[in-house]
Amino acid sequence: MKRRKRNLILLGAAGVISAAAIAVSVSQPSCTTITGGDKLTVAMAKLAPGTASFFCYRDEAGDHLRFVLARDESGQVHSILDGCRQCGKFHKGYATADGELICRVCGNKYKLADVERGEGSCVPVALPSKQSHDHIEIKVADLKQASQQF
Repeated sequence: MKRRKRNLILLGAAGVISAAAIAVSVSQPSCTTITGGDKLTVAMAKLAPGTASFFCYRDEAGDHLRFVLARDESGQVHSILDGCRQCGKFHKGYATADGELICRVCGNKYKLADVERGEGSCVPVALPSKQSHDHIEIKVADLKQASQQF
């Protein structure tokens, strides 16, 4: 019985170390600073299919708000905050690798087409956006409201 308990403890410790290694080994990408009044606009040309781009907006109160625009292989753009409901409180955000977003806290990976679904308690925070043929538009009020979850 003691041997089994020791093995369970060692297995649990290995899992914690593995999760920490994933979170630490993936660095937070830099973000492109974007400005605007009531709306933020990003040209579609800046969003290649199969990639995710990180953006920063500093509001009039000085808060630094980060969001991600991920364009899947079909060309559809998905807009989310740079953090999920559960892990966002740690302000680590996401990283990208091999066409996936990776949570820098829990290590969950998301294909770009599935970023709104999440997994377990790690569910990306959706950010309303409007897509036209040549640009994506985000209302600053929506960005501020969504960012209040952190």
